[in-house]
Amino acid sequence: MKIFKTINHNPDLALALGYFDGVHIAHQKLISKTVEFAQKNKKKSAVITFDINPANYFAKEKILNVCSNEERLERIEALGVDFTYVLDFEEYMQMEALEYLEGVLVKNFSPCSITVGFNHKFGKEKKGNTKLLSEQAKNFGYQFTELAPQKIQTCLISSSNIREMISNGHIRNANLLLGHSFSLKNNVVKGDMIARKMGFPTANIFWPNNIVHLPHGVYFGYAVVDKTYPAIINWGTRPTFDGNDEEIVEVHILNFDSQIYGKIIRVLFVMKIRDEIKFPNMEALSKQIEEDVETAKKLARLS
Repeated sequence: MKIFKTINHNPDLALALGYFDGVHIAHQKLISKTVEFAQKNKKKSAVITFDINPANYFAKEKILNVCSNEERLERIEALGVDFTYVLDFEEYMQMEALEYLEGVLVKNFSPCSITVGFNHKFGKEKKGNTKLLSEQAKNFGYQFTELAPQKIQTCLISSSNIREMISNGHIRNANLLLGHSFSLKNNVVKGDMIARKMGFPTANIFWPNNIVHLPHGVYFGYAVVDKTYPAIINWGTRPTFDGNDEEIVEVHILNFDSQIYGKIIRVLFVMKIRDEIKFPNMEALSKQIEEDVETAKKLARLS
């Protein structure tokens, strides 16, 4: 997949439009429809997206992302897309909807198809919508497809719902809507080595500033280093050790004891095991971690 950060002349494309935060099940279906149409008609496919979530320009509070831009692009590429354009939203946000459609999308891409979600908005004051795209399809010679709302049981699959589930700690439900595990990726930093002295070495990473937060707690998941290992993940401030309010993600990787300081790892969250609590002493903490490890081993065998 080729990635562009500016518009260029690249005609006769099948386009998928959206921000695609998390690249959840509905996003996957939308993008896959675009790729399938392109391949069936011997065309190329492209995703047109933005570097920053456009919703941040209209929301009262900053909207944190479900995934990083890097992961978003990785997941888009895995769906077979030929090109992705990651544009500067500020450059286009004041354009009238029809001006954006005709002067940007049609002029540069001469799209053979345009596919969007049912609630897609674009253009100044978000006046562009599926109705406009449908009405202009014949004028500009593209096939228009609107993806209807996608649900699991009665729950709408949307980035906002997934974001809310994560922030409320409902990680299993969030993963169900995502179609994959919520994850973080960052450099491993040095800690105080207390966990290693206790017999449970950890790889420590900071939670990226722009990613939605899970509640503090102990989670079962996986760590991706050179391959994927089951792991116990402690996210919080380590209340047993007084005088440190710094939030950190501590990952105890099962069946792994290599030095990986400075390396980048991805941490996948599967389910919550327990709340983060303050223990009366190191012995009590160590005993609980032993129980957590046994729980993780059982869960790893089941997954």
